[in-house]
Amino acid sequence: MKNKGFTLIELIITIALMAMIGVVIASNMSGMFSKEEDKSIDNFKKQLQDAACVLSESNSFKSRCQSGCTITMNDLITNGLIDENLKDPRNNKRVKETTYTVKVQYNNKVKTCTFTE
Repeated sequence: MKNKGFTLIELIITIALMAMIGVVIASNMSGMFSKEEDKSIDNFKKQLQDAACVLSESNSFKSRCQSGCTITMNDLITNGLIDENLKDPRNNKRVKETTYTVKVQYNNKVKTCTFTE
């Protein structure tokens, strides 16, 4: 009589291989989500910095920001450069509820806008 099926060793090896593949896939997925989150945070900060740089060039802020200034989220919302419902991807708070600012500075006539918390 011929037995058909797998031996215990074959089953253990198959299960171990499947477990190792699962661990590799899970670790790669968590790294991918982390990179995507970092990218969304960087995009969020860049959006606020760009909006502040644009606002510093507007007529109402140009004289105030000639030697450098600090622009608040309320300034950006009031001037229509960001949506008041924009949320920080790190804590899911609306920017209107935060104390974030963007510092605008001039060094040798080169403007830099830096996000600060």
